Amino acid sequence: MDAVISRFQTWSYSIAWNICLLSMGSFLTALAIKAVIIPNAFLPSGISGLALLGYYIFPVLSSGVWIFLLNIPVFLLGWFFISRRFFWYSLYGMVTLSGFIELVPWTISFHDKWLAVLAGGVVLGLGSGVSLRSLGSTGGLGILQILAREKLGIKVGQFSMGFNVVVLGVGTVWLNLNDVLYSLAMIYVSAAAIDAVQRLFNQRKLVLIITAFPDDVSGAIMTKLGRGTTLIDAKGGYTGKERTVIMTVVDSFRIKRLEATIFTIDPAAFVIIEETFSVLGKGFSVPR
Repeated sequence: MDAVISRFQTWSYSIAWNICLLSMGSFLTALAIKAVIIPNAFLPSGISGLALLGYYIFPVLSSGVWIFLLNIPVFLLGWFFISRRFFWYSLYGMVTLSGFIELVPWTISFHDKWLAVLAGGVVLGLGSGVSLRSLGSTGGLGILQILAREKLGIKVGQFSMGFNVVVLGVGTVWLNLNDVLYSLAMIYVSAAAIDAVQRLFNQRKLVLIITAFPDDVSGAIMTKLGRGTTLIDAKGGYTGKERTVIMTVVDSFRIKRLEATIFTIDPAAFVIIEETFSVLGKGFSVPR
């Protein structure tokens, strides 16, 4: 299992894997836009939302062309201010997204617009979340967020919220107010779906172990599970005794093996397991 996980971590930075993620994410995003969002006159978040607003007002150009054209100035800025690897992956993602939007022929009908909100938000969030697991993006707001953070010191969440407020605000002038409010709800659902995808890939367990046999437990974790440990000097608040606390981080696949390893050595061990969103460093995710 350890060898498989290690091999997967290495493969996750390969060109083939990232192209696969971007292709899948672009297809899901295009499916949400073409089959659900456009038929219901919703506005997604980011550059896609601005592009669809332009499409609703001036439908002489297709939605895919609008997305492609609005991304061109963004990518021109990105060429000078972001890494070349991120630029080329994102360029592929943007072109693929625009192409899929042009090619997707389906329209999904809903009797209740709230069902369209849920369906559009979930599929859009899944597509965006999968794309964000790659070393690039599907273009648009992701590049602007990086520039705003690096050059202007604006937090990613603040920039995204401000951008979407402007798009939805302008949308109230040209679109039905109910559809704009539905769009707001869909954006919320989409954000929740993105977070769910990110947690699925990034979730790790931070484990603190208080045991009478710290050296034995620490050694077993390193040899049997292949995970590093940190020994922290501590003092019991009630007893006043000096103790050693073991800290380690494992993925979800190893958590039961870790528990079995600990309690085999010390059935009286005290173990705290806490979920952590992301861990960067050797053996886990490499900073992207």
